[in-house]
Amino acid sequence: MPDRSKFVLPPTNLDFEKSLMFFHAYMYGPLQGKLRLYGARSIPPGAAVMSSDWEVFASMLVNDLGRKLGAGIDLANNEVKSAKQGGSYEYQYHKNTGKEKLAKDMTVGHLFFEYFDGLSEVNLRWLHGSMLREFFQKWLDDYPDPYPQRYRKGIPYSFVRANGTLLMTLRDGEVVFPELSAQSAPTAGPTKRKFK
Repeated sequence: MPDRSKFVLPPTNLDFEKSLMFFHAYMYGPLQGKLRLYGARSIPPGAAVMSSDWEVFASMLVNDLGRKLGAGIDLANNEVKSAKQGGSYEYQYHKNTGKEKLAKDMTVGHLFFEYFDGLSEVNLRWLHGSMLREFFQKWLDDYPDPYPQRYRKGIPYSFVRANGTLLMTLRDGEVVFPELSAQSAPTAGPTKRKFK
């Protein structure tokens, strides 16, 4: 049985090189092009990126493979959530697997992406499920019977911002936190940046 105690601490060995290649090629770059086209046609933009894009980005960044064999958490050891700045992070539970998923949510890490202004800034915070137990336990205690069409709940942005560990900040596609040394500098990106 794997030692799960290491997953109670935030990830520290972040792979910026590989994950930023994905971010620029499939998230940030394409969105900038779409935003220019939408603006030229006076059409309001919809969602910035798909939830699966955030999952792939997170998977590459924290080196945690996905588990999409059915219902459950997004990655092997982490749930991935994203929201526009100030928005709550939505959790949805399904009729047959919801209670099991809620119990699992209390035992894994949660990666919270906050983005705004066309992904010009992205923050990533981490909380372990035990730190979110007040939400999950209440949702479990209030689990509906009979089950409605959907059971959706949310964790407030303010809670994540106040209690989460900041792992990363991107500004205009570049890492501004943590400060990277020349050895760990990402090679992907539209502009070159000097590192100390």
